[in-house]
Amino acid sequence: MAQNKRINFVMFLPDGRRSLKDALPGAFTAIKTHLAHFSYWIYPAIFLVILGAGAYARFWAAPLSAGVDVPQFWAFAKVFDAHGLDFYRYADASLDIFPVKGWGFVYPPFWLLISWLALAATPASLATDIMVDSGWRLAMKTPVIIADLAIGCLLYWAVPGAKWKKLLFAGLWLIHPTAWYNSAVFGQFDAIAAVLLLAAVIMLEKGNDKAAFIIAGVAVMTKQHVLLPVALMMAASVRRLGWRRILIDCGLLAGVVLVFSAPFLATGNFLEYGRAVILPGQAPDYQTPLMYAFNGISALLTYFNQEWGWETIGYLNINTPLLVAAFLAALVLCYRTALTATQAALIGFLIFIAFFYRVNYQYLVIYIPLALLAAAQTRYKLERSFAIIIAVLPAAWPWMFNVAFWFYYLKPANYPAAEIMERIGLAYQDLPDIGYVSLAITLTCFFIAHIILTFVKWRRPLKNTALLLEEPP
Repeated sequence: MAQNKRINFVMFLPDGRRSLKDALPGAFTAIKTHLAHFSYWIYPAIFLVILGAGAYARFWAAPLSAGVDVPQFWAFAKVFDAHGLDFYRYADASLDIFPVKGWGFVYPPFWLLISWLALAATPASLATDIMVDSGWRLAMKTPVIIADLAIGCLLYWAVPGAKWKKLLFAGLWLIHPTAWYNSAVFGQFDAIAAVLLLAAVIMLEKGNDKAAFIIAGVAVMTKQHVLLPVALMMAASVRRLGWRRILIDCGLLAGVVLVFSAPFLATGNFLEYGRAVILPGQAPDYQTPLMYAFNGISALLTYFNQEWGWETIGYLNINTPLLVAAFLAALVLCYRTALTATQAALIGFLIFIAFFYRVNYQYLVIYIPLALLAAAQTRYKLERSFAIIIAVLPAAWPWMFNVAFWFYYLKPANYPAAEIMERIGLAYQDLPDIGYVSLAITLTCFFIAHIILTFVKWRRPLKNTALLLEEPP
């Protein structure tokens, strides 16, 4: 009988004196044991299949497509290779080498260093305003895609509970059109900041606060607006860690910032570095074209100007004081209420997107993994619903936009790949501006509602401030 792989119900009837009805509990136990053994390996296997499919879709598109930033990043890498630590003196993109004049490098230096390594891998590559080598496309996008895929792995590891739940939320990221578009097609590097921020949140919730804020420092040195969620993470952790440990963690974060910044400041480029890293890349202005505007307030004010001729540009200046006020209020509330690190970080970035006057599509990449993790962790059904909605809603945009355009925008063009995009509906060009404005307003409304409800309805009692990743009771 030990060699029989099938479940024999008779074996639960000792001496034939028990009925089949009496044997059913034992049979169900055996079935449950077999299913548990089956699920032990089947969910990880399915995850690996999804991970492989996601990697294939990304690496397939990477050398065939390029957004306007891809050749510009090549030029930044070339200027850094030529001028070294004096780079920020030329970061305003005024040199002849830049495909787009005036489109400056307005980021901290971590992505610059990664771009330089990509250039070292393709030293003979070339990019202009009409072409970009396929080798540079792939080399530049590869670290972004790796970060993108790593987010899926982190979610599978960190999501609490059953393996099907891990598979669900990790899979939602790996098949997310927003992640695929920004990392593999358009070629923006927000996934690197996203994976670092997500790793910092997970480390903090695992109890390793020092590693968390070291990683958070690297995230801030990738995209400076990540500082908002990091600050709220820190405020939400004060009651659990105590002021002494928080100050040490602040010192670690500041140390990381100093390590990255000091070499560039040592050349005397204080104003240039500060202008690029601290000041906004552009002054408040109308957000055109509206298909790229994802702040609801700015999109609506721009629409009023374009459609009805209203002079609304002055109202765009309101966004900055609103952003500052909302952030300061959230900082106090995160300290006074018991939020998880995931909730605090998510709120921090949602505040930035809801009130910053210029929000591009790639910015959404950073909060989506946090929303998925929050949805997996929460015990509140409404919070789970909100988090899933704000995570999934940006996926609608690629079907409202001509994604195929980036497959032939720069030479070498790939029209067969563009035709594939057209067949799956990713070549839409006729949506009126009100469609894009409606999406931006809907997102902004959900962001603000999520922020308010988190503080009012979804906070935890102060006695339960241990930020653990176990399934809530």
